Amino acid sequence: MSTSQHTTESAIGIAAKAAPPATVSAATIAGYPVSELVLWATLVYTVLMIGHKVFQIYQDVRGKKGGD
Repeated sequence: MSTSQHTTESAIGIAAKAAPPATVSAATIAGYPVSELVLWATLVYTVLMIGHKVFQIYQDVRGKKGGD
């Protein structure tokens, strides 16, 4: 018995798969080095993660002072 499965992808799924290559192509055409864009994206991501963690620690410390 042969069954074929067809997966219907939504427009959002297709766009999500196409976004990284399209971004790299656009950056290359615009003259921006992709490696520099990756460095900046990593820096922004790291700063956001550190800020989020510091905020969580602050909330934990503040919550323990008031609760105990």
